[in-house]
Amino acid sequence: MTHIVKGNETTAFSVAPESEDEEILQNIRLLLSSEKYELPLARGMGLSSDYRGRPIPVAETLLYQAVLDAIEEFEPRAEVVNIDFVEDSEKGIIYPFVEVKTSDG
Repeated sequence: MTHIVKGNETTAFSVAPESEDEEILQNIRLLLSSEKYELPLARGMGLSSDYRGRPIPVAETLLYQAVLDAIEEFEPRAEVVNIDFVEDSEKGIIYPFVEVKTSDG
């Protein structure tokens, strides 16, 4: 089954997700909302921030690779199908929208 995970989503995290799919999606949301070295007990988890302060085309390329690397390393039960970006021009931020396929779908 495929799902869209938005990088700007502010959904509460559950200690006991209802299903494996929900656990996978929650893990991906955590990856997309965290920078490397930000999480105290998992310093390597999250996205590299090398894309910040770069022109949008360069930032998208760097963020695209950071998303792929993070999901491949920290959530191997998901397969990335597509990554798109949405710009918030007022804040000067780009958000990844990631389409993933879960292992049981």
